[in-house]
Amino acid sequence: MSGSTFDAGGAAHPLLMQWQRLRAEAAANPRLRLGLYLIAGTLWLWLLLLAQDQAVAWRAEADEATAELERFKPLQAATQWPQRAEDARKHLEAARAMLWAAPSQGLAEAALQDTLRSWAEKAALPMRELNVSAAPVTDASATTPGLVNLRARLVVDLNRVGLMSLLAEIGRSPKVMVVDNLRLRLVTQPARAELEVRVLYRAEERKP
Repeated sequence: MSGSTFDAGGAAHPLLMQWQRLRAEAAANPRLRLGLYLIAGTLWLWLLLLAQDQAVAWRAEADEATAELERFKPLQAATQWPQRAEDARKHLEAARAMLWAAPSQGLAEAALQDTLRSWAEKAALPMRELNVSAAPVTDASATTPGLVNLRARLVVDLNRVGLMSLLAEIGRSPKVMVVDNLRLRLVTQPARAELEVRVLYRAEERKP
């Protein structure tokens, strides 16, 4: 029983036996002892350099974070940013209010036709043609999604005073209306004026 216990204990510690053998050989062999010292010193130096590199990296990250905080300190103390944000919100609301809004695009086109026809009659300009076409807004500067270009082409009998009155009505419109093109057909009888008017349409937001 004791023999089997000894064998198990000896088999359980092979690394200890190897370590004791290495110590004995190092104590008896100065060259081996010096080699082990060199290996241990090289390993220690490598770990020291690795730790220094990591410390430099951490210090650089800390300096960058500190510089970033220093840049944000003036913004933290500033009080004009909430007011600027509120001003920008009001300007955006005012710009959206100038768009041609309606529950549907069809109603917007009909309202545009009715408005132009009414202004032409007010200016005593007989209407010869009036049609509206639509196209999506592709300008990358547009910040409101879902905008649609509505283009109205109208042809009226030319009356210079009446034409100036119609253009004045378009210019006074609370909604943004742009005259993209104006052509005078002086050779026709009677002389006529062709206008291309553009507005921006957006669907009205449905209230819950």
